[in-house]
Amino acid sequence: MAKHKKNNDSNFHIVYIFLILIFVAGITFLTLSMFVPKKQSENTQNTTVNETEQKAKKEESQNNNSETNNQTPKQNEDEPEADEKSLNASITMNEVSDGKYRLRVTVYELLESGNCSLHMESSRGDTVDRTAKIINAGASSSSCEGFDISTSGISSGSYNFSVKITSGERTKTLTGVIQI
Repeated sequence: MAKHKKNNDSNFHIVYIFLILIFVAGITFLTLSMFVPKKQSENTQNTTVNETEQKAKKEESQNNNSETNNQTPKQNEDEPEADEKSLNASITMNEVSDGKYRLRVTVYELLESGNCSLHMESSRGDTVDRTAKIINAGASSSSCEGFDISTSGISSGSYNFSVKITSGERTKTLTGVIQI
């Protein structure tokens, strides 16, 4: 009978060790399965981000190579400003229609005062200068009152322009080209 009990104890130990191994293997499998999909989704997300960045760079190089007639130049609104005195602004309209050249600028913060100065210079040396006040345009932005310049009062041609936005000690200069 002692031999039979020793054999049962030995079988019990083997079954007990086998169950512990299965439990540890199950825990290991669950732990690994939780981390593997995360790594795959991060790789997928990084691939998507890289593809988006590559598309943006390709579009930017195509835009730099093409002529910018009647197009608003791209502004880097998402990039943080290196200079604390610089304003975050962009050109939101740059077009000729109904006998007028229209230029609109948005400042992506509320400003209590300031002005916008437009300077245009044609390839022939003709210049146009205008000034507009900064006004609040909504809950979180301001804008230049706008520039509406009759095309009958200026010569036709390609104009390089710059808009200098000033509010206190803070400034921003935006540039572009328009065909009139």
